[in-house]
Amino acid sequence: MTTSNRQLAYLDLMGVQVWQERGRQEQVIAEEVSDDVTANTLQELYEIASNCQRCEASAVRNQLVFSDGPMHADWLIVGDFPTQQDDREGRPLTGDVAHLLSEMLLAVGVKKSTVHLTNSVKCRSANVEAEKVELLSCRAYLIRQIELVKPQLVFVLGEKAAQSLLKSNESLSHLAGTVHKVDDVPTPIVVSCHPRDLLKTPLAKRQAWDDIQLARTLVNKA
Repeated sequence: MTTSNRQLAYLDLMGVQVWQERGRQEQVIAEEVSDDVTANTLQELYEIASNCQRCEASAVRNQLVFSDGPMHADWLIVGDFPTQQDDREGRPLTGDVAHLLSEMLLAVGVKKSTVHLTNSVKCRSANVEAEKVELLSCRAYLIRQIELVKPQLVFVLGEKAAQSLLKSNESLSHLAGTVHKVDDVPTPIVVSCHPRDLLKTPLAKRQAWDDIQLARTLVNKA
């Protein structure tokens, strides 16, 4: 018999502590949040996400970090977790990351203002131990976001964001450099290193360049 999040919350209010193995907690959450999110527009999806309490990040965030860019775009770029600056501004992929990403896109003839930006996780908690739970909790929002934006390409930045979207345990080095399909995402996916990590490891820029060139071939291919 498993204990749901709602039951755990109720027991916590009563002062009853229930120990669960971390893997079991993640499995319970995955079962509870596996349902599709019903929203007909991005604004409606934003409002639903604003009231979300699927994980503890909703209680500590400054504001929802939902998206930036046009409602419909050929490129949908997905980061992983909101930074402190993202949380402060309410926009994903800000600061030095935004500058480097803009340069990368311009190198393949794409203006950053024409792409739709988001993160896998919509609330900042900065709790490393809760990352898997947060990714599981937010995945349905990202899937619906992709469906509503209708991009030609999903470009995923960072290993954890890629693993979550692709439902994979493979490392970034194995996931990069190829085009992926996953059963509940109606768009081809290309994976690359997060610009944040490129700022720390410039040698990784070669692979990132190959990845973004691959991504570019999928847009307006017809």
